[in-house]
Amino acid sequence: MRFVKLDAAGNDFIAFDGRAIGGDFRPDPESVARWCDRRHGIGGDGVLILGEGADGADFSVVFLNPDGTEAFCGNGARAAFSWWRHMMGGDVAEARFTAVDGVHEGHWIHGEPCVDLRIQAEPKETDHGAFVHTGTEHLVLGVDGVGLEEVDLHELAYPLRHHADFAPHGVNVNLVSTSAGSDGRHTIRTFEKGVEGETLSCGSGTVAAAAVLRWSTGGDAFKFRAPGGHLGVVLEGADRAWLSGPVEMPFSGTILPS
Repeated sequence: MRFVKLDAAGNDFIAFDGRAIGGDFRPDPESVARWCDRRHGIGGDGVLILGEGADGADFSVVFLNPDGTEAFCGNGARAAFSWWRHMMGGDVAEARFTAVDGVHEGHWIHGEPCVDLRIQAEPKETDHGAFVHTGTEHLVLGVDGVGLEEVDLHELAYPLRHHADFAPHGVNVNLVSTSAGSDGRHTIRTFEKGVEGETLSCGSGTVAAAAVLRWSTGGDAFKFRAPGGHLGVVLEGADRAWLSGPVEMPFSGTILPS
């Protein structure tokens, strides 16, 4: 079975063209976990399945976390659009596609894929940080930026990810510098549920951080520096955001019968 590896600012995915595989392709959780294992498998932050579009959409996309659960993924959406565009000949400027949370748009801007995400409600202050839903649940903790890279994110985030206040779905936990650096970018780190660890970047978490920054300090456009690369967010109105950043396709391969 053929796959393509997609790298979206360090957020990496094992991608399958479900249209070519045929049927209603949906791997079981055990297979997903085995493929995502970075020692014994291919390695990835999740699995991406491209499918046929319906009701005017160009394609559909399913994102599976390494534990097999389905979720929306902003970087995965950018990766899917970039891969679909490549398969269409590389000269398509825009597309409509569906994911678990509804319909999205993709645009090719300045050599990078840019997709829209929905902010389902204004950020809400909690006892733990600012909660915001950008296709999936996020908690954003603002820090002054000094020593952010040295924070033990797992120790800080794991109790919050499983806190009863966010049951039953839990939250992703994001640390973001409240002020931009000399390059105009805010530093961000994310602990992702489903992955159960830090990822090199998180698209929906970056949008959540932008929403909280607008809510707390104002502005509509923000640049971010994640461990895996640079991302940009432009907020449009109260409930829409555009996420941009690089996507690479470093290799493809074949999964052999085990």
